[in-house]
Amino acid sequence: LGENNIWDQVKRVCRVGNTQYGLVHAAGTSLLIYRKDLAQKLGLKPPKTWADLVANAKAFSTHGMAGITIPGDNLFINILLGELVKANGGVLFDKQNRPQVASRPVLETLDFIRDLTQYAPKGWEGHGYLETFTNLTGQKAAMMYQGYGRGASLIEKNAPPNMANAEHFDVWVKPHGPSGSEPAAQVDEEPWMLFKGSKNPKEAIEFLKFFYQKENYLEYVQTVPIHLFPITKSLRADKDYQAMPMIQRWKSWIEVQEGYLNKDQGKPTLVVDWEDMNSKPYLMEVLGSGILRDMVMDAALEHKPAKEAAARAQKRLEELLKTKGYLK
Repeated sequence: LGENNIWDQVKRVCRVGNTQYGLVHAAGTSLLIYRKDLAQKLGLKPPKTWADLVANAKAFSTHGMAGITIPGDNLFINILLGELVKANGGVLFDKQNRPQVASRPVLETLDFIRDLTQYAPKGWEGHGYLETFTNLTGQKAAMMYQGYGRGASLIEKNAPPNMANAEHFDVWVKPHGPSGSEPAAQVDEEPWMLFKGSKNPKEAIEFLKFFYQKENYLEYVQTVPIHLFPITKSLRADKDYQAMPMIQRWKSWIEVQEGYLNKDQGKPTLVVDWEDMNSKPYLMEVLGSGILRDMVMDAALEHKPAKEAAARAQKRLEELLKTKGYLK
């Protein structure tokens, strides 16, 4: 493929030191989807800060629909929290593996989620990923914070025909928090890996060579073209890729994802810094525990002060990490 032909962000996903242990099949970032037609009618500008986004959600909510929709299940709340903490200049765990949920950036994040979700549909905490898209395409909500490129296909399938386009459903670059300085997004990047001792390593390598050949890789990317962003710069610049009808229709969605990747603003779930990939092997155990979702819901739904919600989560996280042997 040529190492320089692969996006730097993509290489970081499976790199430890100077060794590359895997390579992702394609990249896709989370997206802030909004009703472009309504934003223009209301005179709303792209949100640069969280305060701007809350103001836009409030403005949209006066138009007979919810201002924003987000999935409330455990996975997506963890995805949301991780990228928001990054966008606010914070961390979830320090270098000694001690939880930092009581820190100012995380407390500000909890306050923001509480402020934003007051403009979400009633019962949002029980909505799954697909239901949030139903809210969007069914004109029950004007923005979706945890959207992805595959959503373009859902919009074309489910929105009214005259609205199923980027002139009605476009994307904004995500805003940053009061303690942050740049956006952050979550990346959907599962890797190929070849294990030592596997039965057919030569055949596996030949398959990967076949997979990434231009004509084969292009065919693969075409299956979900707005979500499966190519890992090679050459295919991104290729005229056959750019000429794909869906790429043409949803060009702005691709450009925002490329911006996140170019600026290294996309990270895997709960990863705030790339070093977390090597130094914090417990992140998926944290996700599975549900502790972070409970903290968010304590603040957003139960209206507990952020400090109180964070203190409870801090204690539970410390107990979890001590039990697992990650914290002394």
